[in-house]
Amino acid sequence: TRMRSPTHATGRPAPLGGLALAFVVALYGAAACAGRTPVRMDLPADSTLNLVWPLPPETPRVEFLRALSTPGDIDAGPSFLGRVAQIFVGRAEENRVRQPYGIAVDSGQRIYVADQASQAIHVFDPMDNGYRLHRGTDRGDFQAPVGVAVGADGLIYVSDSERGVVIAMDADGRETLRIDGPLVRPAGLAVHPSNGLLYVVDVQRHALTAFDSLGTPVREIGGRGTEEGRFNYPTNVTVASDGTVYVTDSMNFRIQAFRPDGTFLRAFGQVGDHQGQLARPKGLGVDSDGHVYVVEGLFDAVNIFDDRGRLLLTFGSPGRGPGQFWLATGLFVDANDRVYVSDSFNGRIQVFQYLAEDG
Repeated sequence: TRMRSPTHATGRPAPLGGLALAFVVALYGAAACAGRTPVRMDLPADSTLNLVWPLPPETPRVEFLRALSTPGDIDAGPSFLGRVAQIFVGRAEENRVRQPYGIAVDSGQRIYVADQASQAIHVFDPMDNGYRLHRGTDRGDFQAPVGVAVGADGLIYVSDSERGVVIAMDADGRETLRIDGPLVRPAGLAVHPSNGLLYVVDVQRHALTAFDSLGTPVREIGGRGTEEGRFNYPTNVTVASDGTVYVTDSMNFRIQAFRPDGTFLRAFGQVGDHQGQLARPKGLGVDSDGHVYVVEGLFDAVNIFDDRGRLLLTFGSPGRGPGQFWLATGLFVDANDRVYVSDSFNGRIQVFQYLAEDG
């Protein structure tokens, strides 16, 4: 049931750009602060295209499903995601996705998108074609929502990097918890499926902190450095089904893996301009077979590694068409192995399907 061969990797990254150690660069990459424009290789925005990676005659492992964007940009077909797309039809312009970053999907398949440009959380509910927009809670508006996660109890956690807080709210937007100290610039969030701890990446403090349900810090790892277990502007976090915690260590150009108790397991990745190397790693997720998906923001691609860090496949390229990105950032893999990627400067979420091998 696994992708078996590193030779499945396809695609060619763009040339490597210069490095800049700053919060915005760590979070969004060179394009956000230097006005980088990617090479455009546009395809027709036709959701009926059979886009798969790798290309035939090799066995496909990833399939493009749908782009969730603005009214008129979405072909709302009869599929599951087509019904999600219909949420947008007739919606006011202020409800459109503008600059998505964090993504989460709960057990009911509701899709949560943190949109910093809109200062809001979009919630798409495919079960009843519902849509909600949270611009804040009953205790105040969001300023810069970056990360989003959903707990088993249904609470929605939002990191507001400008305020330096993580806020928990219920489905009606009522604030139930606010975590501030010791946070400075919280970004990526993840809830551990077994112990219920909330993991928060703090970009500015170069740390990963785990909080209990009362918002009390119970564990912290990190501090600035290049050694194992230390970070240089980390941005994102995800938890695999086996409990392994993966962190994007952006400016060390690697992914680090830890046990739930914080014990270092391994690291993989290196800076470079070759396929599978990391220059602006951002969002990450893990599928049901343990493959680790890492957004490469500078190259506008997603790299898939095995759990030991060996490259298996690369998909995506710069552009505006299906399967193309303009500053890809966040990523989430749901329980059905759908892979959601924030295509930030294209103002949309692109959805892919991991195709497991039979047998």
